[in-house]
Amino acid sequence: MKQISSEELAPSVVPSKRWSLFSSGNYPYVCARVRAKRAFLLPQDVYRKLLVMDTHEITRFLGESLYKKEMSELGVKATGFQLIDLALNRNIADVYQQILGYSDGDLATMLCAYLQHEDVWNIKTILRGKSYNAKPEDIMKAVRSAGKYPEIYWQDIIQKSKTVLEAIDLLKGNDYYETINAFKQDWELHPEQCENILEQTYYRFLLNSIHSRSEPNRLFLEFVCEEIDLINIKTLFMTKYESVEPLTITSMIIPGGKIPDKTMQQLINAPDFKQFLEELQKIPEYQIIREAIGGIEQTSSLSHVIRVLEKDHLTKATKKSYLYPLSILPILDYFIRKRIEVENLRILARAKEKGLSEQVIRELLVI
Repeated sequence: MKQISSEELAPSVVPSKRWSLFSSGNYPYVCARVRAKRAFLLPQDVYRKLLVMDTHEITRFLGESLYKKEMSELGVKATGFQLIDLALNRNIADVYQQILGYSDGDLATMLCAYLQHEDVWNIKTILRGKSYNAKPEDIMKAVRSAGKYPEIYWQDIIQKSKTVLEAIDLLKGNDYYETINAFKQDWELHPEQCENILEQTYYRFLLNSIHSRSEPNRLFLEFVCEEIDLINIKTLFMTKYESVEPLTITSMIIPGGKIPDKTMQQLINAPDFKQFLEELQKIPEYQIIREAIGGIEQTSSLSHVIRVLEKDHLTKATKKSYLYPLSILPILDYFIRKRIEVENLRILARAKEKGLSEQVIRELLVI
């Protein structure tokens, strides 16, 4: 497969609009609405109660919570974990779309750019599903219509296509069409590499959507760069632990983070996992995960390290949101917290269905 760089593909999706000195948008109004929504996020003590519930009890709890509407509407289509999964997807999509609906000006444009990660998720889900000849209804269950394109858009593509190539043709007009079309002949043989290119293109698109001339937007840009570092560090941990070749790891790294290129290359080229951990001491995040790293050998698992990194990212986002309460930052902080809540509930339901212990489940949650 010809190596396709995200730099080659990015210009097709980078918006042409250039930003004014100060971002326009109804920040006070949207931030007020978001503060109201944040008050209804599940507190930590609720997770302690959910840990001792079975799947049926969790379903009943969600049916009496803010997820009541989705649980009721979808109860005729599914039960158990599948019902919870569908309800969570629909709820987060509706919430994100509500916030986008409140927004205008550059604020709406930047939020839309950030939420296009949901569109990238859907593209990967559809192409993966078509690769495995999955039923349209099963593919649709995994779709999250929380980005730029509505549920009917994805539904139409899924129903009208039978193969990967047909699905890609139906994506014509999508912001990522040129990126996907460039590798459509290689998807079946190299799906992971193609998915990496999509991720890299999304972040290049997002970085080019943010001007840094105002202080809140500079912090937004910093937040995105830190998010890229988080993803790259997780990728490094998983690939170095599995002894993946440096060339393959390099193709998976997303450009644009705060970690210097030289340091990143040293991490990638570390000859073994032990040397990788020594090289890792050169980055600030090492101090956050130092204690968690000590437990890898005992547990043979990276999950605790990953959770610590994600919690640290959430903490940083919250601190930034307090610095500028009438900016995009509190909105992003809410997006992250809402996404984590949904993922925590999904993990709980799936783990309970598989019979995992409370201790194992607790280590998987970000709370």
